[in-house]
Amino acid sequence: MRKRLIAGSILSLTITILSGIILPASGQSTDIPVQESTAVQNTQSSEVYLYLGSPLILSQDKISPLDPVNLDVAATVADNRTLVPLAALSEYFKAEVSYNSAERNAVIDYKGKQYLFPIGEKKYIIRAGSAENEIPMDTETSVLNQRAMVPLKVVCEDILGKKATYHDKIIAIGDKEINLRENKELTANIKLKIGSALKAQSLEQIKSIMSQSYIRRDYAAAVTNALDSGNAKSAAIAESDSTQAEAPAVSEDYSATNTQVQGIDEADIVKTDGKYIYIAGNNAVRIVSTDSSGSLKDISSVRMPQNKTLSEIYIDGDRLVLMGSRYETESQNQPVPEQKSESPALEKDLVINNDIAIDSKMSMPYRYKSYSFIDVYDITDHLNPKFVKSHEMEGNYQSSRKNGDIVYLITNTYVYDGIVLPLMRDTAAGDKTVSLPIKDIMIMPDCQSSGYLIVSAVNIKNNEKAQTEAISTSGHITYMNDSSLYLAGNDYTGQTIITKFNIDGMNIGYAGSGKISGYILNQFSMDEYNGYFRAATTWNNENSLFILDNSLNVCGSLTGLAKDEQIYSVRFMGDKGYIVTYRTMDPLFVFDLSDPKNPKVTGELKIPGFSNYLHPVGENLILGIGRDTYEIYKKDSSGKDIVVGTRQGGIKLSLFDVSDTGKPEEISSYVLGDSGSYSDAFYNHKAVMFNYINNNVAFDAYINDISNKNSQGAAVFNIANGEIKLRGILDYIQPEVYGSYIPYGRRILYIGDELYYIQDGIVSSYNYKTLEKIDTLMLK
Repeated sequence: MRKRLIAGSILSLTITILSGIILPASGQSTDIPVQESTAVQNTQSSEVYLYLGSPLILSQDKISPLDPVNLDVAATVADNRTLVPLAALSEYFKAEVSYNSAERNAVIDYKGKQYLFPIGEKKYIIRAGSAENEIPMDTETSVLNQRAMVPLKVVCEDILGKKATYHDKIIAIGDKEINLRENKELTANIKLKIGSALKAQSLEQIKSIMSQSYIRRDYAAAVTNALDSGNAKSAAIAESDSTQAEAPAVSEDYSATNTQVQGIDEADIVKTDGKYIYIAGNNAVRIVSTDSSGSLKDISSVRMPQNKTLSEIYIDGDRLVLMGSRYETESQNQPVPEQKSESPALEKDLVINNDIAIDSKMSMPYRYKSYSFIDVYDITDHLNPKFVKSHEMEGNYQSSRKNGDIVYLITNTYVYDGIVLPLMRDTAAGDKTVSLPIKDIMIMPDCQSSGYLIVSAVNIKNNEKAQTEAISTSGHITYMNDSSLYLAGNDYTGQTIITKFNIDGMNIGYAGSGKISGYILNQFSMDEYNGYFRAATTWNNENSLFILDNSLNVCGSLTGLAKDEQIYSVRFMGDKGYIVTYRTMDPLFVFDLSDPKNPKVTGELKIPGFSNYLHPVGENLILGIGRDTYEIYKKDSSGKDIVVGTRQGGIKLSLFDVSDTGKPEEISSYVLGDSGSYSDAFYNHKAVMFNYINNNVAFDAYINDISNKNSQGAAVFNIANGEIKLRGILDYIQPEVYGSYIPYGRRILYIGDELYYIQDGIVSSYNYKTLEKIDTLMLK
């Protein structure tokens, strides 16, 4: 362990240039825009806390980014100096920062004075009007990673009039000296809030907290005949008919994927843009044209090599976005590029060593390696889709979200054989496979991990390189809104670990972690509203509702809900929440969440059956899709009927009126089939089509009737005037052709006056009003 900082050592401060990142190249004076985080909200705190290696700052128990512009910036130690971005302090103490590139001066404006720090000189200049005063320093202002370093002690005490205290990796800045050494409760709270996850500083540091006890599960999933695809640009082949396709009809009225958050798109196996239907699966995307009469034509496809499995797609104007997993054969040692840092650190556990380099080759004892991928195609000419770019990250494809032009790819990856840096490839930067940069990795020093949770931001409209952020944890349930991405993972102790990222276009930054008791069922069990995160959990036959503030502190909760039952569905709608639990009956709980610190149960409804999915279908109306249940009776010794159990019945749709939060009602219901009936709608909300204009709901279903006769098809319902009515069932057709280039999956969508049923490689069109079949296309 290198010697720690002693009293009197000069601390120094990173001034962030040009929004906290780049020093201007031309001779001009440039002001740094000081951006306030939502946590600050123009309030000035007398004390702020930073933690070495953390990109977060703590003030008034609120967590916000250390630098709102560059979310990767973290407090660190290098060359006997503590380095932090001035943007953080200017935000809290109202100092303005700029850089004069002509004079090579870093400039601080504060309370009518200018403080100039010439780069490379051991002095700073105080300018008040026409008067100047030169003050010597015992260390020079330097530039590191295009950032200017100035002494923290000078800035805090001589300029801002604050006191800076350092102890056990914590930096405290306040009006007076803060006794961190004696206040163990304070230091423990700071570490918990902003010190549990830190920016990685060295390969050795990463290795020390990565567990080697896990076998690469992604290799086990690889098929034995997987081939090395090489360059994705040449491997993904776009095929099309040689004849000119007919121009499809344009309609402003067409299906969109059923998503959780308005404005945040979710990938699916079927998409439409109102002109074409895009069907994804196996090793291909098939593009089917439609016209105003409902005629169908298979016009082109994007075919992939056998070692690329397509999971989901997005459509956005002239962009087709493909996501899934790729497997490659490990036939030789894998080259891994060198990783170096510009700044040696003081403490051993924060070392970034200039002479540290990963071995040029590392042994790969496994036969297969897996990558999640995102491939972008230009479909301006639908007959000839053109490859644009690709981003790959070693590991397993977990999920994704899309906001505007940016797709956020989520990958889970595992360490193996001493190799702790996952590989990545981005065609925007070249075809070379490189290791994930250490600067993009967050580690949790107190928790050993078997791998990483990685978020990649990909702009699908230009050739910009993807931005990545990794943390040494795992998460398999995703919730995202316009500014935050939450990933939840259930651990073996009965707790859910929540990891939060701030997102702003291509900018991704770790924003904190939290834990709550119990397991989260799915993405609808999570939600953020007015800066508060809500989550419902089940553990040991007991259910809970937690509300966390912006810093992931639990500020309100309800526990002990519906004991001996478990959560089957959740829906948060503004300041209301709805939870369905089940064991023998279906209690629908209604919650008032208007006071985050004091959530309340306002109503409860018990009916037979349970809802696996809840969806708002009108003002104060919620549709539940799940199963019916009924009681099983037998006669006792006196001949009286007694209940001896329950049996699950058919697919049940329930319409709940929640206008009276104290007395929710089931005002209509419909049961389709009997025991043994099933639908993907139970567990996949994307399988449900909603048309609010026509008040229609549709989903594919396997229907088993009371006489055990079964059938399959798309059930189309109308929900209007408080009633659920079955309009009809579109017959399922058994495919006659199978193969890797034929996608399998079932969805229902509409375009204008036509309804389309996609069913395992077969597409059928119907008149939306009469449900009469128009055309059927079998993909080959």
